[in-house]
Amino acid sequence: MSKSKPATNKSRGGHPARTSSAGASKFENQVRVAMRPYLAQLRAFFNQRHDAADTEAGIEGLVTLLTVHARLRGQVAVSELDHDALSIQFEDLRAIGDEVAVACASMLREFVLFLAESGRWSGSVEGFKAVFDLISAQGGESPVVVPELDEDGADARWAKLPMVSTARALLAWVGEGRDVRPDGSLLDVDLAPAAAAVGLTVLHDPGAAATHLPWDPEAGTAVATLVQLPKLDAYWNSLLRAGLLTNQQGKAVPTPVVSEALHADSGFSARGVKDLIAEGLYAHILLNAVGSENDHTVTQMAAALLSKAGSANPPRTEAAFAVPAPGELEPEQAHLQPLFEKTVPAAESLLRAAESEGLVRIGKHVRVPRVLRAPLERALTRVAEELLA
Repeated sequence: MSKSKPATNKSRGGHPARTSSAGASKFENQVRVAMRPYLAQLRAFFNQRHDAADTEAGIEGLVTLLTVHARLRGQVAVSELDHDALSIQFEDLRAIGDEVAVACASMLREFVLFLAESGRWSGSVEGFKAVFDLISAQGGESPVVVPELDEDGADARWAKLPMVSTARALLAWVGEGRDVRPDGSLLDVDLAPAAAAVGLTVLHDPGAAATHLPWDPEAGTAVATLVQLPKLDAYWNSLLRAGLLTNQQGKAVPTPVVSEALHADSGFSARGVKDLIAEGLYAHILLNAVGSENDHTVTQMAAALLSKAGSANPPRTEAAFAVPAPGELEPEQAHLQPLFEKTVPAAESLLRAAESEGLVRIGKHVRVPRVLRAPLERALTRVAEELLA
């Protein structure tokens, strides 16, 4: 949250977000009253990212932004933002200066993330996405960059990905069809052979402890249910979502045309079905591969890293996976040490799982292959929607 103000346009007075068109101030007390129930929680949220002084300045700036927003909407609403009113608001901010617009966008972006993560967003999922996309664009955020690839180049890149051969192997194991549960999930007796198809060697044991296993468990590990095998679960779920398999009266049956597209090495359909599988894998890894003992913090951190890995400025691996050493954090942030110690390694584990399928490359930097940027972008949207829901 920047506290700097441009040297020009001082005649507007107060916070640079407040325009000279008047009428905003009458909403200010109403905004402060409406924010009061969650102010302490909001302050704690900001304190995780900023020092105490910046937090207080940020909250005051936020009050001003929400006051102006209320004037533009003609009503006070501090648990959602209106896309159209926000567009007008940013036009005014850009007229003051780009620096002001970027600073205010950063402030609003953290605020809507707070509303989402705390469960206080009262608008629709679609409304959140529209507002978040607008704020991100105005803030100069580095979203996932989806490059245009020629057909031959895209075909060649898809052919090199381990996920393609793994998906083909699992589909081959299904053959003409397999009995499944009513929800489409695998029967327990099929866990070991299905796992073998995706490169895992496990034993089915109904009495095995129901622990959540790593992406690539040790050979001979005993499992009781599908959810214990995040890799197999992710691929199976992705085949269903991509339409490669259909659940017909308790039997998973391949869809011939889609199956042929998966096995093809070129063509629009071949690229499309692989694209859908990749989207499913990204989303399933983020939403399901962590384990019930973890909360959404890990998902959010891993999603943020993937987003940056798909941007024009991918993160350096050393920094992305670094856990602050004891005493390294500022005193105001020292209480976050246990959170970092749990969340960072768990997020790295998710990205390492994605790396084994070719969904991300981890070297000096963490990067998402160019051909996978579009499915990643859709998966991140889906993850955000499901967490909000």
